Amino acid sequence: MDSRQAGMMVLRLGLSAVFLWFGFSQVLDGQGWIGWVPVWATNFSGLSPEAIVFGNGLFEVVFGLLLITGFWMRYVAGLLALHMALITLGVGFNEIGVRDFGLTAAVLALALLSSDSTKEHDPSPELMDV
Repeated sequence: MDSRQAGMMVLRLGLSAVFLWFGFSQVLDGQGWIGWVPVWATNFSGLSPEAIVFGNGLFEVVFGLLLITGFWMRYVAGLLALHMALITLGVGFNEIGVRDFGLTAAVLALALLSSDSTKEHDPSPELMDV
């Protein structure tokens, strides 16, 4: 494994840990997160804040697990980048928004650096086109 592949693995696994932590936190303790649900999301979807938090948490768990496996990394990371961009815009320009902007940039970088291969989960160098 060369340094680029190692760097990609660190980026992928680090972001996976972030999404899994936040996702499981929302699934297991949704009440602690409903204050972050924007009013427009409940108005637009017709869902309760609890349902939105649970759905968001489930999304982050599933896509965090997909990042770990490396399957469809470009597409998974692209969707997570869009997801984080929407969260960042909703949070605004403050200490949390700046942190989320950094996470958005990191997951977007992962999407841009990943290949289209669905075999990126295989650690053998000849199959990794990153």
